[in-house]
Amino acid sequence: MAPPKGLIGFSELELCQPYKRQLQVVIGLSTLIGVVGILAVVLGELNFMLIPLIFAVSTAIAYFFGPDIMSVVKTPLAVNMNHPFFAEEPLGKATVHVRFSKQNWLELGPHRVRLVKDEMIGGFNLVEDHDDYRLIGHFTASNNKTRIMKQVIIINQALSLRDGVNQDYDPIEGARERETMDYGLLERDWLDDEEISVEGPLAKLISKE
Repeated sequence: MAPPKGLIGFSELELCQPYKRQLQVVIGLSTLIGVVGILAVVLGELNFMLIPLIFAVSTAIAYFFGPDIMSVVKTPLAVNMNHPFFAEEPLGKATVHVRFSKQNWLELGPHRVRLVKDEMIGGFNLVEDHDDYRLIGHFTASNNKTRIMKQVIIINQALSLRDGVNQDYDPIEGARERETMDYGLLERDWLDDEEISVEGPLAKLISKE
């Protein structure tokens, strides 16, 4: 589902283009190995018994590298034209929107967000990283925490830059010292900055701030 009018999806930002090119390289390399291998067999340069191996190598490249990059590219995030992800010199208030599992877009409030596993329907929710950890919405049905956490890192980076433009402040570091709260069927997944990093243009952008 496309972002609301006036917003730019993460995949359309210049910031995301290097990741899209990486994905194209992975797909291209996988396809090239498969095509060249089959041609070599047809032309008699390789034994036809190697066809399964050729397909296995081609598939392995796409399987091990493609999904992680695709997850970053498909981060369900959108910003307006005043956000630093879009422009270096914003002219007004920056906003950050996220698309949830029901395909609805919602503007995020003043606080950072965290993943919370939803034991009832599966996947993960987003909650505010604040005193009461208010539920924002069901984020995704995927159970691949590593890939989803990469998306959350990008979302929190977008929120941090938004606050810098809007001159707001959210004490995210203080949130790490809060007491554990009982959420019944909801289990919090704390996200350590050191646990996963998103390399590339995002890191360069953040380092400039």
